[in-house]
Amino acid sequence: MEKFFKIWPIIARAQEVIDEGDLRTAGSVGNYITLLYKWVLGTGTAVAILIVIYAGYLYATSQGNPDSTKTAKDLIIGVLVGLALIILAGVILNNVVGVNLNPGSK
Repeated sequence: MEKFFKIWPIIARAQEVIDEGDLRTAGSVGNYITLLYKWVLGTGTAVAILIVIYAGYLYATSQGNPDSTKTAKDLIIGVLVGLALIILAGVILNNVVGVNLNPGSK
């Protein structure tokens, strides 16, 4: 599988998590969910980093404009809430649903 995102290594790493062979040999719904969660975690983190960089640029170039600073702060808060939800989803999958997100561990 050719890497689609060569510029951002985090996204490329997330894309390597799900391999065509992994999808064929996953076998159970829990393993599919594990692969999907790992992809979402990696991709979500990469997108969050890009949005924080953009929000920092907006904040730095706002020159005291209240609308620009509010937009930048809202973006950063939204990214942090989104990442917290992704992590919370992993905790819920692992503890409540019983999906093992670390297949190598017991």
